[in-house]
Amino acid sequence: MNYDNLPCPVCGKPMAEGDDIVVCPVCATPQHRECWIERGRCANDDLHSSGYVWKKENKTEVKTEETAANPDNRICHICGSENPADSLHCGNCGALFGEEVKPDDNSPKKCAYCGRDNDSDALHCKYCGAPVGGQSFYKNNPFLSGSGIAEDELIAGQKATDVAFFVQASSKKYLPKFKKFANGKKISFNFAAFFFAPYWFFYRKLYKAGIFAIVILATASMVLSGFTNQMNAAANEYLNVYENIEITEETTDEEYKAAEAELLKAAKAMREKATKPMLIVGGVQLVLHLLFALTADRIYYKKVFADLKEIQNAVEDDNFKKMMITRRGGLSPLAFAASIMGNNMLLMALDYVAALINGM
Repeated sequence: MNYDNLPCPVCGKPMAEGDDIVVCPVCATPQHRECWIERGRCANDDLHSSGYVWKKENKTEVKTEETAANPDNRICHICGSENPADSLHCGNCGALFGEEVKPDDNSPKKCAYCGRDNDSDALHCKYCGAPVGGQSFYKNNPFLSGSGIAEDELIAGQKATDVAFFVQASSKKYLPKFKKFANGKKISFNFAAFFFAPYWFFYRKLYKAGIFAIVILATASMVLSGFTNQMNAAANEYLNVYENIEITEETTDEEYKAAEAELLKAAKAMREKATKPMLIVGGVQLVLHLLFALTADRIYYKKVFADLKEIQNAVEDDNFKKMMITRRGGLSPLAFAASIMGNNMLLMALDYVAALINGM
């Protein structure tokens, strides 16, 4: 499809031949690749859940009697196309509509993110860089989509929209749990924490809980090192038998049967020696991960509402408060990766110390 002279829904600049243009695989919205990378997502990402699909329309199309008779039709602030009065986004370029959409309005544009005034022709806020003239994603919180919870509903004294904006990813899963905690429930099960603890704690910025979980697992590893050594010794004995068996083209049937019997005997001996320590080690690991899974949501609940309360008490300006909630909450993939590396390094160090002690 030819996108020449169509405005990019992010920066507003016309897309010309030779530009590096990327098309969203979900809604087909075209935009500059540089704009996609800078934004980190499609310009119409907030509309994906509604099934929105971008369509190229001719913005120079002559007005019909219906549109000409309706003075409330919306004029896109990005490309100038005329749209029906009830449109939520421009049918030509996909830009979201805000409260002020008419191009002849010279009043300052208020940023939907930080709330500060910008020039009437501004496409991005000069203070925080967010697109201006579009619909406020904070007022219409996309993280609440599918949760069945209203934006102004209070959960433990905090607005649901603030809680959702703090949690961000998977809000529709965590907010109902938080409501139950606020009503007196004590525990719930978190599958992510069960399979990925202690790294899940770091991913959700629960650093103290993550460090505690690493220490608990490392301590358990040291305590159970004797049983682990028994399993390793049993496995090594089996491997020695396996490696010493030589099967060639000249091997007779009797020799092959004797080797097979010896290998089966070694496997049986390994099972007898390794089964008990394996059950002990696996049982302890299972109990610890069940403990993480049953307490993770409660720990996260306390973290979220403690931080929100701290922000509410420390910050008076609503716009700065929004920014603080955004930065304090969310996810940390970097902490997740760092915790994996740190935990592996710790376990290697403990194995090295254990080997030194055993060698004395």
